[in-house]
Order: sequence, then structure tokens, then C-alpha cells
Amino acid sequence: MAERDVLERLREEWRSLLDAQSVRPETTPLALPRERRMPLSRTALLALLEEVRAAWSDLRESVDEELAGRYVNAGWTLKDLLAHLASWATEFRREVAAAARREELDYAIPFAMGVLGPTQWNEEQVAARRDQGLEAIFDEFARETAALEEIVLTIGDGELYATALFPPAPSGDPAARFRGPAAFIISAKCLHDRHHIEQIRERLTRFRG
Repeated sequence: MAERDVLERLREEWRSLLDAQSVRPETTPLALPRERRMPLSRTALLALLEEVRAAWSDLRESVDEELAGRYVNAGWTLKDLLAHLASWATEFRREVAAAARREELDYAIPFAMGVLGPTQWNEEQVAARRDQGLEAIFDEFARETAALEEIVLTIGDGELYATALFPPAPSGDPAARFRGPAAFIISAKCLHDRHHIEQIRERLTRFRG
């Protein structure tokens, strides 16, 4: 499957997830078609995870302590944004690992109403990593993404594609947690990573310009 086709499928899956949870698509920066399709294949998911790992490795070579301390918005430094990605790498791995065991995690991650993303959860996770060194943050993302790839290699088709209950609650209601296959969670991670990695690359270009 061509990279463009894989990315289009990935975006379609994210749109389907939002539609299923009654989240307004216009709150996302991605303009996605409404077409619903089957989740990506195991091979495509592995290819996307490999791409994300390679992109992260490139970032690691490009970001030093001085650049990491620069602000990317009013509240977060570049290091904070990297920590955000690391925190979600851990969370996505935990969620898929639970699905592989046919277990349900007993907490919710509510998204903020009118905002695409669980603002409170994000802030708490980033704050918990502010005292960590830059290398520890890079290590966490790399370790957790590699672990997720190992799960994708070994998880059964039933566990990968069966409907399960996951912590994210995109509507903002903690009782309305996302129901879907683990494959959607993996593809959402890849889309999330690609989106922010591209943001970081753009920022680095501006910082160095």
C-alpha cells in the first residue's frame, strides 16, 4: 500500500472515531472524509509505527537542551511537547496491552468540551515529566513505541480487531468511553505522533531561521 493511501486510511479511521463519539470534526485541524473503512492491516500498522520510530530518532539528533527550552506556545516548551508525546506513547501501549489480555482499564480520559484533546490529563502528564531530563523523555517514547510494536507483532487478530472499551472519552463524558478495536488506538497513536512531529519540525526550522 502506498504511503499516501495509508495516511488517507489513517485519517479516515480517526474521523470515524470522532464521528462515533459525537465529537465535532471541525474541532480537529485535519480535514478528513466521512467514508468509513475497515481498520488498517497489521502490516500497515507496523509500517506506520516503524515510520514514527524513525522520525523520533531523527528528532533526537536534532533537539538539544537549548532548543528544548524554547516555547512552542504560551504554556509549553518544546520539551513539554516532547513529554506530551512520550506520555501518550506510554498510554497507548498500556491500552493496547490491556486489549491484548482482553482486560478493560478502569479509568477515563475525558476530552475537554469544545477542544480536541483531554486538556487536564495532558497538563498533568506533562507536569509529571518536567523534572525529567530530555534524554529520559526521548527514551520513554522510544521504549514505549517499540513495546507497542512488539504487541502488534504478537496480538491475535481477535484482540486486534474486536471491539473493546478504552479510557479516552472524546465527548467529554467520562461514562462515554471509546469503544472500538485496538487497531484504531494504534492508528490514532500514529496519526497523533505524525501531527506533532511535523509541528516540531516546523518549529525547529523557525528556531534556526
